[in-house]
Amino acid sequence: MTGLDKSGLLYPEKADQEVRFHADLIGADGILELLDNLKNFLLGDLRRPLELADKFGSQSKLKSASDLVTRTNLSLRTAWQGDGFDQFDAYASETTKALDAGQASLANLTTVVVNIATTVINTYKNLLEFLGNCASTLAQLGGKFGVVLGSAVFPPLTPVALMDLIDGINSAFTTFWRDCNASLTQLLTDMTTLIGAGFQLQVIEETFPKVPTVGTSAVVVADPRRWRIKPEADPE
Repeated sequence: MTGLDKSGLLYPEKADQEVRFHADLIGADGILELLDNLKNFLLGDLRRPLELADKFGSQSKLKSASDLVTRTNLSLRTAWQGDGFDQFDAYASETTKALDAGQASLANLTTVVVNIATTVINTYKNLLEFLGNCASTLAQLGGKFGVVLGSAVFPPLTPVALMDLIDGINSAFTTFWRDCNASLTQLLTDMTTLIGAGFQLQVIEETFPKVPTVGTSAVVVADPRRWRIKPEADPE
């Protein structure tokens, strides 16, 4: 996910201008309102959940800490014995368990965030496509009838040609409206299936494992008299 191409998430201002111009031309206020709503949605910071997923997914400090505790324990096991080592061995076991569970929680968190982001961005891409298609259709239609984008001068048209132009614009808008509505409805359907993700995030927060404290074993672990070198490990 690192190196996300942000160019594909830019709002197409030119296509928006094309659609707005033709909506103004025939007084299609509903299309203007739809564009305003889409622009607010599409200009939202959709990169943020992907960046969060990238951040969570790349975190390996808990795994590194678990590996370090395990290596330390294995290294001591070859030469040390006694109740001091027994206490440390028990502590190391609980600690690695907690660290490994924490790493698994981060992996689950990454999956949840990616699923949410992917669902929203798929809708984003669809809406961009619908907006671009509508703008392209209107541009071709305007070119056919001599309508210049942004121009205050309207070409002289016969009543029949004017009706054809209006019908063509309405047809493009009908398709645009239907496609956007279908895509946003599908988004709501998909997000409904992700409602559980919100609870999962809460569960991860509430149950994120804590590394146990050494507690009373600190007295034992820190006392050199409670550690003994195994006879077979003594170089003497």
